[in-house]
Amino acid sequence: MMRLLLPLWLLGSALSFQAQAGEAPDLAARISYHDRVTSSDGIARENSWQEKWMRVGNQVWSQRLIPLSLARAYHATHDANPGHKHFTHQMAARWVSHSEEGELQLRYADSWHNQLVEVPVEEYGQVAFKPDWERIRYLINPALLQGMTPLDEAAPEQARWYEGREGKQRTRILWSSRWQLPLVVESASLDGYRSYRMTVTLKTLPKQLPWQQLEGYQTLDLRDFFD
Repeated sequence: MMRLLLPLWLLGSALSFQAQAGEAPDLAARISYHDRVTSSDGIARENSWQEKWMRVGNQVWSQRLIPLSLARAYHATHDANPGHKHFTHQMAARWVSHSEEGELQLRYADSWHNQLVEVPVEEYGQVAFKPDWERIRYLINPALLQGMTPLDEAAPEQARWYEGREGKQRTRILWSSRWQLPLVVESASLDGYRSYRMTVTLKTLPKQLPWQQLEGYQTLDLRDFFD
């Protein structure tokens, strides 16, 4: 849904982002998403979800928060057919690493089956992955702020609101220069019929990082799940 709401310039930029992005501190966060669309028949549809997110060095970990009862019911049904090998990446944690040479490595950690699934570049489309390291590391490409208007509105220390408009849509970003990520991203149509909001709440980094807890996981390739 986010890709339907945010203008194209918010999805990527060829501009250098060095003016806005500095050293990215190690962080843990809870990210909340909410989108709302009202159709021409007057019916409003809303979606809300959350994920936990970590950025440590050149490693980024994100995981959708799914109630245990729902996950248990899903896997009970999914695993009922022993011959079915489909991999549901939405139910696993995504782990992205960035090398000094600029290469990305995409893996999914499935704690339900103790599997670490590697995704080769040619299969990124299978998991709807876009290899945009700036967006992965900073949640948006900081270069976008260069084309937006800074606002004199109340904001946390070392943070500032920015606004951009394109056509009949307005986008606002509360960017934290201290934490090098947006604390809030809002996008809405000017007629009020479509809206999106992402809110970032900082958390304490765990003593043991999630990718340090994968001992005993079976390493697979995404193509191992193809029929």
